[in-house]
Amino acid sequence: MRSLLSLAWRDLRGGGRTLWVFCACLSLGVALIAASGGLYRQVSASLLADTRALFGGDLEVRVRAPLDDDMLEWMRARGAVSRLIEFRTMLITGSGDAQLVELQSVDDAYPLYGTLRFAPERSLEEATAERDGHHGVVLDRVLADRLGLAPGDRIELGNASLDVRALIVRQPDRSLRADWSGPPVLISAAALDATGLLQPGSRPAYRYRVRTDEEPDAWRIAFLDAFPDSEAEVRTFIERNARLGEVLGQIGSGVLLIGFSALFIGGLGVFNSVQAYLQGKLGTLATLRALGLRDGRLAAVYLLQVLILGGASAVVGALLGGVLALVGTGVVAERLPLADDWTMLIGPSLMAVLFGVVIALLFALPALGRALTVNPAALFRGVLGVVTHTPARAWWLTAGCAMVAAALLLVAMPDPLLGVAFIAALLLVLALLEGGVRLLRTLARRLAGHPALAGRFTLRIALSGLYRPDSPLRPTLLSLGSALTLLVASTLVVHALLLTIEETVPERAPALVFYDIGAAQKDEFRALVEASPSLSQLDLAPLVLGRLAGVGDEALRDSTDARRRLEASDEQKMSTLQNNFDQVVVTRGNWWPDDYRGPALVAMEDREADQLGLKVGDTLQFDIMGERVSAKLAAIYAQKRFQSRLWLEAIFSDGVLDPFITRYVGMAYMDAGEAVAAQNRIAAAQPSVVTVRTAMLLDEARAILTRAAAALSAVGGVTLLASLLVLVSVVAASRVRQIYLATLLHTLGARVGAIRAALHLEYLLLALVTTVFATAVGSALAGLLLHYRLQLDTALGWWIGGLVAAVVSTVALSLGAHHLMRQLRLSPAVLLRGFGA
Repeated sequence: MRSLLSLAWRDLRGGGRTLWVFCACLSLGVALIAASGGLYRQVSASLLADTRALFGGDLEVRVRAPLDDDMLEWMRARGAVSRLIEFRTMLITGSGDAQLVELQSVDDAYPLYGTLRFAPERSLEEATAERDGHHGVVLDRVLADRLGLAPGDRIELGNASLDVRALIVRQPDRSLRADWSGPPVLISAAALDATGLLQPGSRPAYRYRVRTDEEPDAWRIAFLDAFPDSEAEVRTFIERNARLGEVLGQIGSGVLLIGFSALFIGGLGVFNSVQAYLQGKLGTLATLRALGLRDGRLAAVYLLQVLILGGASAVVGALLGGVLALVGTGVVAERLPLADDWTMLIGPSLMAVLFGVVIALLFALPALGRALTVNPAALFRGVLGVVTHTPARAWWLTAGCAMVAAALLLVAMPDPLLGVAFIAALLLVLALLEGGVRLLRTLARRLAGHPALAGRFTLRIALSGLYRPDSPLRPTLLSLGSALTLLVASTLVVHALLLTIEETVPERAPALVFYDIGAAQKDEFRALVEASPSLSQLDLAPLVLGRLAGVGDEALRDSTDARRRLEASDEQKMSTLQNNFDQVVVTRGNWWPDDYRGPALVAMEDREADQLGLKVGDTLQFDIMGERVSAKLAAIYAQKRFQSRLWLEAIFSDGVLDPFITRYVGMAYMDAGEAVAAQNRIAAAQPSVVTVRTAMLLDEARAILTRAAAALSAVGGVTLLASLLVLVSVVAASRVRQIYLATLLHTLGARVGAIRAALHLEYLLLALVTTVFATAVGSALAGLLLHYRLQLDTALGWWIGGLVAAVVSTVALSLGAHHLMRQLRLSPAVLLRGFGA
């Protein structure tokens, strides 16, 4: 083994420089897997390990009013309890600008898990205490940066003027949606009383977090048994952990799949690079076999070379991926509470290295097996006359490596089902590509022999380049086609999202959305909004809170189905149809007529209906403000994502909710420039009314989309670079044969210009085939993703994907053709010397 290793190393040092494409392709693929796997491990480990801190406790009892003393005593006897009062309201700066925030009034026990850190460093009690007649407030750092606030400034909340004492550096239970729904603001219970925001019509959430040694599900069952009539909603950190793990797994699986796709594309570069390298070694192989070196030892020499280069390239790629993962973690840590622990990258990096070595073997073995079938007589015939084939043993070893690679993929994937789907899709795409290659070869052969092309030398030579045994059609379509397919799909998804935000939403969305308009405030509020000159439409609708209590004759609290029992404690937002002001879409059943005045009818959101197994025609019972309301289920509707603003769970026919209306929600359509002034005006006069500017949400959406587009562009760029390297390997693998054929044609009298034109036309045909394939498959993938995953039925704009594919494929293959032309030196003497020399 030592002598074989020495021979492999000396041979590699002497002629292995041509394998740089092998190293580059493998390093890029491994880097993406290591980066995506490491980032996923950092995020998931930090969030899932701190689920109790992120959730705020082992359990949370959530109600709309303070719990009774007997409930609190029962809870405190079974663990530590912390009360958090939370609701959205408007913060007003010293300059009069209003901003939506998540107001949080906490007690001395907060937080039960994790550490609360401020800048400057001080305790929560000191930061929120009353001093010189003003209570203190602690602002979220993102909010402070947005409004230009700092410790020492003064802000207004409701009727109170508060001093900014500190900024939040780390809050363990900060919502993952805080930047979207409203950044947190911490105040004391005394400061909350001073604001006067807790009044009839406001919608505070009382969250009682519990830290206990008991099993959370057992604690919840005991609580519900002790207080069966309570309307409290009890959730456990286990449920949050499961849901968070599911979401993270889906995201991590999606990112890893892109990395595996890039590594697969790089594997094609490994195959072509090894094939081109061994093609130049055919004489050496034949000589060694003629001198008596056995096939097994000869195979071991070049297999050791593959392992040396594959291992080194995989290690370099893993190190590069680790650096990228650390950079990504630093970016994500600005929004999420992540622990800076580089040791978490070791596992994903080792897995990426192992995967890279297996992929190197998987794609190198067929080329190695083919090269080892060379006969010593090839030395006398010349290398170009050698006929090789891949032996069965090489195919069996390749199949074994493929099984190992598939097993590693399933182990590495957070969601194994997505891994199985990826493998199945990959096999299907390969089968389709192989079928397409065979079909194109048949068509090209028949077209080249058609009488209509008689005398068209250039076109016939170009067509022959598609069906010759050494044609680059298959590797080009597999490599560049796969990369362009990913690029087209990513381009179309980003374009569809931009189109939805920039065109669809602004045309239909209001400038302002309002919540918690008290019934007594309605007239004054309308006057405040109508003071905007550009106001074109103002929609106000009642908002009533209630619970679904029964389906038919079954009371949900007494149901044998655990999901139905939990649903009985869920609070739901209800309203009336109001000309479908929230733009929901009926998927089952039908709306009632506008002039309907019969028995109560209701429409339910599809998520709520499907969780409970509801069907159109069911009779539903609701508990609303202590009264029972019965209604027939007439329709089931779906939210329209970007268009929907209120996310109502139930919509009733006119008149049903009239006895229970205490507050309204609304939407105003006006110029975006006047929306800020209207928001500030309403916040100053009615601070309890929550106002959301659509433009601000759209700005956040654009920022998120821009980051997503940048990430997709980076990944697409890496995969495209891997594909271009594969194309280099394709050109290198076919260069010797193409130069030989071109020289032969020139010797037989063909003009150099005609030969060059034929080669350019051949590559142009390859670009056309690759563009058509990538556009068709990429558009199909993008359409499926938009419809089934994002639930957006928007115009796909496939022509944009086709344009991107056409430009990239044409440029890439033109560069390949240009490189080949530079290598093309036509001389009949080449035929006399022989390429083997």
